Amino acid sequence: FFFKQKTAYEILSGLVGSEMCIRDRDPEEAPTSLDHEAASRLHCAFKQIKVKSPPVDCLSPIGEELIKAGLEKEYRLDYIATTVRPVSVYSGNPFLVEVGLGYGGELEKEGRIELLRFANRVPLVYQQGACAVTHAVESVSWKNYSLGQPTGSGVPVGPVVLLVHIASTNIPFTSESKDAVADMPEIWAEIDLGLKEVARKLRRYMVRQSVLSERREKEEIIRKILPRIAQKLSDVLEKELPDIGPVVAKIMGNLLVFRKVDRNNGQLNVKIQVENHSEQLRSFKLHEVLAVQADSVSPAAKIIPMGDGYDYHWKLSIGPGQATTLSYSITAEGVSLKEPVIEGLDAEIVTGAR
Repeated sequence: FFFKQKTAYEILSGLVGSEMCIRDRDPEEAPTSLDHEAASRLHCAFKQIKVKSPPVDCLSPIGEELIKAGLEKEYRLDYIATTVRPVSVYSGNPFLVEVGLGYGGELEKEGRIELLRFANRVPLVYQQGACAVTHAVESVSWKNYSLGQPTGSGVPVGPVVLLVHIASTNIPFTSESKDAVADMPEIWAEIDLGLKEVARKLRRYMVRQSVLSERREKEEIIRKILPRIAQKLSDVLEKELPDIGPVVAKIMGNLLVFRKVDRNNGQLNVKIQVENHSEQLRSFKLHEVLAVQADSVSPAAKIIPMGDGYDYHWKLSIGPGQATTLSYSITAEGVSLKEPVIEGLDAEIVTGAR
């Protein structure tokens, strides 16, 4: 026992140890000689010093990947956010808090959120109202994170499922039944920080969805008006009806993808032009699914054989106002070209591709 205590203390460096001492006190002074005021100051100094985290090999966390996989398996969700808090200590016991949040999908929009509590990977089914996890959820101001909270406090309302897992060598349960976690300040604080972290991720997601929704509405209006204008101009000028895709992309600041095809001696010479009309760097993958193998592919593409053809994809990064061209040749007989597919960008900021 003495050996373990000494080893734990030796983790603290001499620098940290000196920082914890009160400046106007002698570091060699015996603890028994401290008065109440000096002891209180020393206690406060301990709380302000950052020391090395305790070892985590004795804990059994679930992990962000498994939390996400579990939520995806049990629920159909539009968005999932996870976080793992750093290891902390309460009463000399190391513990770790993990939080997962799922939003949207088939979850009920008007009811209270669903709360899943776990302690050392074991689900806590009963006494939810007496648990520190529930108390931490109730204390968060969820209105700041785009969720309803009718009374200003308490469990929020909305299409959300929350998963909170506490891993520790000694879970402080409220009773021998081990159905609820006690309100230890250190544990409660870590749960609170974990909840707010995933809540901030949810808020960013919802803000982005709102922006994309406004873009969709704007583009729908433009696509209703521009064809009429183009038709009238075509009739007046007696010219061919123009493609409004490039115009829409420029107005919306979208990524424009369009294909040019030339037939030559039974061959199709294909060029895919990609233009970035936004003010941001766009990084993405462009997929072109072909029924036959292509020749003269430029630049070189990664080829993935499929059951009914081949998936050619390029990893691209295009700066604001810049463009790039992809090209290849295939046999013209019985070949139909599908719309290119863009991976890594929202559909609302892409024109001319899926």
